[in-house]
Amino acid sequence: MEIKNYLKGLDPYQAQLDKADAAKARKAKSGESGKSAAEGDRVSVSDEARLRTEAYRTALSTPDVRQEKVNAIKAKVDAGEYIVDSQKVAEKLIKEEVELFM
Repeated sequence: MEIKNYLKGLDPYQAQLDKADAAKARKAKSGESGKSAAEGDRVSVSDEARLRTEAYRTALSTPDVRQEKVNAIKAKVDAGEYIVDSQKVAEKLIKEEVELFM
């Protein structure tokens, strides 16, 4: 099973930073001297925005597969010790089905 990361490219803060960096690089390359940092525009980012950005970056850096968990389950299957509780599986399937229509 492949888990695709659909979150890439959705971080508006990172996209804005990338655009600003590209603009600075173009100005530096062309020799333009814009306003000094003290005279330039200022941006204020809320604590919630910082927290969301940090959470987003953490989510992107987290691996898609928890390999240690996969290896533990494989070992149990190979040893014949992996037991599936069909009652719990059925309960979760029914619960998920009900939640789809809520």
